[in-house]
Amino acid sequence: MTPALMALRLPLLILITGLVTGCSDILPLDRSVDKRTRDAAYPDLIPAENIRAKATTPQITPDTADNLDQRSAGLRARAARLKGGVVDPGTQERLQTGVRE
Repeated sequence: MTPALMALRLPLLILITGLVTGCSDILPLDRSVDKRTRDAAYPDLIPAENIRAKATTPQITPDTADNLDQRSAGLRARAARLKGGVVDPGTQERLQTGVRE
């Protein structure tokens, strides 16, 4: 096979794949939606400012910082405990010597 023909293989393969997939049938998605939902009117669009005005703002209190500090300290302590070795030294020594019958 010549180098020019080799260079055309990939683009030709992509083109053929695109043409074949373009000929496939689209799945009938309308069957999964009931008639009432399909016939329903579109919801009214409202400005984003109206949505933001209705949103509640989170309430941060002086206790919030203390609670976060306690939670982060607990997570750091847990991470420190998890950093330790998984296998105790005695078992590690037995593993290093190997299995004997």
